[in-house]
Amino acid sequence: MAFGRGSAGYAAFNRSGSALTRTFQTSLPAGTYCDVMAGDFSGGSCTGPSYAVNSSGQVTATVAANSALALHINARGTGTTTPPTNPAGCTTAATSFAANVTTTFGQNVFVTGNTAALGDWNPASAVALSSATYPVWTATVSLPGNTAVQYKYIKKEGSTVIWESDPNRTRTTASASPCTATWSDTWR
Repeated sequence: MAFGRGSAGYAAFNRSGSALTRTFQTSLPAGTYCDVMAGDFSGGSCTGPSYAVNSSGQVTATVAANSALALHINARGTGTTTPPTNPAGCTTAATSFAANVTTTFGQNVFVTGNTAALGDWNPASAVALSSATYPVWTATVSLPGNTAVQYKYIKKEGSTVIWESDPNRTRTTASASPCTATWSDTWR
């Protein structure tokens, strides 16, 4: 879903499980805009990714899975119309978890880890996985790009929490386009 506020702003939302790359038609004037969903505008530059809107109001962008893009007139660069600049690569990475876990009736599977997006090791804040493809439990989470992440799967049944065995799992999130990954694991 995408919409604009005339020449003042433009937002695109992606609720799917994979990144969306396309050219969006906006009513924004030509220029370079900061994606204020992934960074800030400060001192005439972007702390996150930026995107060039051409003279026809078109912008080509990738919106990560379950994420959004937001551009507005008050977060423009110095007036250049250069292509998007993000030399660091992915600021966020749509990471899909696919865990093969056998459960008993009433149990659900979650993932938790050392980032806020994974609940900072707190079982109460862990990310719920879907059983739609049982015995493979799945979820997609937006994690910081190019970052080492530690995580574990847990089973919950009421107030009982069962952690999988040590050691913690460690992987590094995507660092380059398309800024997505699938981490397939088996309960241990």
